[in-house]
Amino acid sequence: AGRQEIIVRNVAIATGHHSTPYIPTIAGQASYTGQMFHSVKYKCAASSGILPSSRVLVVGMGNSAVDIADNLVSQGQCQVDISARSPTWVFPPFVLGCPVDHYATRALYMLPFRLIEAIVQTLICVLLGVPRKWGIFPVSTILRSQPTVSHSLYHHIQRGYVRMKGAIDRVGEGKRVRFTDGSEVCYDSIILATGYSFSLPFLNKDHRKHIFTATNEVNLYKNVFSPQLGSTLGFIGFVQPTSGGLITMSELQSRWMAELVSGSVKLPPATQMEKVISSERLWEKTWYYKSKRHTLQKIPILYNDEIGAMIGCKPSFFRDLSLTWALLFSVSAFQWRLNGPIPWKGAAQLCRQIKPVPFYQYSMLVVLLLLAMSIVGLLAHTFSGILSYQS
Repeated sequence: AGRQEIIVRNVAIATGHHSTPYIPTIAGQASYTGQMFHSVKYKCAASSGILPSSRVLVVGMGNSAVDIADNLVSQGQCQVDISARSPTWVFPPFVLGCPVDHYATRALYMLPFRLIEAIVQTLICVLLGVPRKWGIFPVSTILRSQPTVSHSLYHHIQRGYVRMKGAIDRVGEGKRVRFTDGSEVCYDSIILATGYSFSLPFLNKDHRKHIFTATNEVNLYKNVFSPQLGSTLGFIGFVQPTSGGLITMSELQSRWMAELVSGSVKLPPATQMEKVISSERLWEKTWYYKSKRHTLQKIPILYNDEIGAMIGCKPSFFRDLSLTWALLFSVSAFQWRLNGPIPWKGAAQLCRQIKPVPFYQYSMLVVLLLLAMSIVGLLAHTFSGILSYQS
């Protein structure tokens, strides 16, 4: 079929930000004689042409990098090194028997961020030990960079199947790689788990230049709409959740755009949107470690509530008090279908079925017990004072 053009009022770009593999330039890589490829091409050790007992270098320390390292060790029987220029914290997928992202609730984010960070960092160190024990030296405290989730990394490090290395200095002739600490190792394969860059070649060049910066920042109101273009062009999925998945965030973005297109809601004035973009970017630069991978960071439950408030589907604690506990202490994708446009009758029931993690339940019992003891102590002190006065 030939080229076809159509004229529409609104366009949604839902390709996401993981579009074009980012291939870093490494000094001397042209002289490397082993195989070097991006992680997007990796399926498993066998299909990637990596032989058993090979020595493999995985560049990067994100989830993909660690998952590939695990596969190379457990199925490929390889010796793996991980080169991390900016090492990060490692979370277990489950904490006290519950998915780690189930702890990221509204109740938690009612606390000051520094207190949240202190609690989380202490808990992770108690469960897994301090990172330096495993040869990992994070570039920041625990919530100032995107964590990596893995059930096996520390296991493989402990048994010597995986080693942590620093940044690459250069690739020498043959298969030799030199690191910034001066050490040199020969590798049969190098896998670049180095993430992705924005690439929207179909987008007007002027729009692309204005919306996306060279440092991976986006000039988009709530990561969806350009103040200059308004709701005519929406970007769905251009956000990085700090925990959990992208699905609920993309769904709220899509519902927001649908409401804008239908005329049910409107965007703020362009000047107000620009102020919000600047304010959020300043907060991100202040809080997160400076990196291209931290320019889209959003806390899912808080972000979804912001979008939900714009279209009238933000859950309310006071409309149904029986749901208050679930809305405060559990994570449910159904909560933004309780009210607002296209609500769902079964949402409330399913919200109640997803119970808070036991840690929160026991913590609340302790808080209530301490509160009760404080009240009893206060009453006892008051009554003793009254009796003493009467006597």
